[in-house]
Amino acid sequence: WEAGKNGAKPGIIMQAHPKVGQSYRQEYYKGSAEDMAKVLKLNGSAKVPFGSFDHNSLVSKEWSPLEPGVVEHKYYAAGVGDIKEVTVKGPSETLGLVNVRHTG
Repeated sequence: WEAGKNGAKPGIIMQAHPKVGQSYRQEYYKGSAEDMAKVLKLNGSAKVPFGSFDHNSLVSKEWSPLEPGVVEHKYYAAGVGDIKEVTVKGPSETLGLVNVRHTG
């Protein structure tokens, strides 16, 4: 989908100034892309193969009305990005950051 075409709208992956409790659309194209997120914590902790992120991760709840039986918690670290994803409702799955490569 492409924002602005056939009713598709742009979304937000990460807000510039997130606040606990804020909900927002990550993408929207009716029937195809309807991902949502809600900020749960600004001081979450996560341990992944790449390392530990203590009290400095944003934790969000992410879901889609198109998959009502699935909810994920995602952990984001400033300057790194998505570091961990855990399915908390639906088929069990956990993903964790293993490496970071800077290009430039």
